[in-house]
Amino acid sequence: MEHYLGVAGEQGISEEEIGATQGICMAVCAGRVNALMKEIARKNS
Repeated sequence: MEHYLGVAGEQGISEEEIGATQGICMAVCAGRVNALMKEIARKNS
């Protein structure tokens, strides 16, 4: 991850843009986990 952040900085991508992208990625991952847990709960009901 540090490598990619370094490359992004070299390309002129701001810390704010990087932070926004990380936030979006975290939200997508959380949504996937939530959907998986709901599916498991539904199957076990």
